[in-house]
Amino acid sequence: MPLSTSSSEPTSGIPPAPERRPMSVQTGIAALLTGLALIFLGLELGSPLILTRLSKIERRVENETQAAHTLRPFTPDGQPTVLLVGNSLLLEGVQADALRDNLSAQYSVSRLAIEQTHYLDWYFGLRRLLEEGSRPSVIILTLATDQLASRFTLGESFAHRQMSALDFPLAVREAKLDKTTASTYLFAHWSNWLADKGFIRQDVLILLVPNFRALAGRIADHGPHVDDPTVLLGMAKQRLPELHDLAQTYGVKIVLLVPPTLHQDYSQEVQVLGDKVGVPVWVLSPPGEFPRDLFLDGFHLNLRGSEIFTTRLANRIRTGIGNTARSGNSANTTFTPLGNLDKGR
Repeated sequence: MPLSTSSSEPTSGIPPAPERRPMSVQTGIAALLTGLALIFLGLELGSPLILTRLSKIERRVENETQAAHTLRPFTPDGQPTVLLVGNSLLLEGVQADALRDNLSAQYSVSRLAIEQTHYLDWYFGLRRLLEEGSRPSVIILTLATDQLASRFTLGESFAHRQMSALDFPLAVREAKLDKTTASTYLFAHWSNWLADKGFIRQDVLILLVPNFRALAGRIADHGPHVDDPTVLLGMAKQRLPELHDLAQTYGVKIVLLVPPTLHQDYSQEVQVLGDKVGVPVWVLSPPGEFPRDLFLDGFHLNLRGSEIFTTRLANRIRTGIGNTARSGNSANTTFTPLGNLDKGR
């Protein structure tokens, strides 16, 4: 009888555990990269769906963008098409449904509004829109004069939604981007996730923080970011001809609409510059004419203010689009006194 049992022999009929071979470095790296690629692919495919589900604003912008791409100079029944583009000043200042109803017998009015946008967003945004086949008869760009002079853009969202890949070098130069920001814009042009992540974070905050929008509106800086008249008018001299050249290239009419403001904005000087280069500048309310009680926050119009401004805009479109199409003249703008607006309504 043996005195000992060899450790190499199976005991109790249990087979030995299979020997585990360590994962190679190459295999580990490949597994890591595959996992990262799957995560990134999930974010790319999922972020537009998440944002659209979370945000009514995103759904509106997407719908308005798609509609803008289909515009032609005239509708099938012969009405000229008018596209209003701009930022929150357009959203809050012009009652789109009321404007459409007011002009329904003469014009087909559409809107494309993207909040927090400035001149460069819309210069490159209109270039891309027109390159891709949109042809409204008239484009009305709504911007404050300091936004006309601004070098701000909406960041990655601008690069993805409004900047053409062919315009990337020009956008870098005009916005004076550093190399890091420029590379971010380039990647964001092709990436849903990079373009959408900021808005997704904002929408999550809106869901989690009570009255987040009201709080953000209170702390937002609505003051003029370009208030030096020399700088402002110098930028207007550069940018109004750019709009004129864009209009000439694609055979459309571009009008700059300046919304009401409480402070001096040099809009009437900008209007004179526009006349010189053939870009109509509509100043429907001289600076300071609208009192503070027609504003929500000193910057955006409230319901009553937007009602008055929408009425003025409808009248200006009705009487001015034909003149605009023929001559581009906008110097003789008349105003309806605030006290007379309720008469004859």
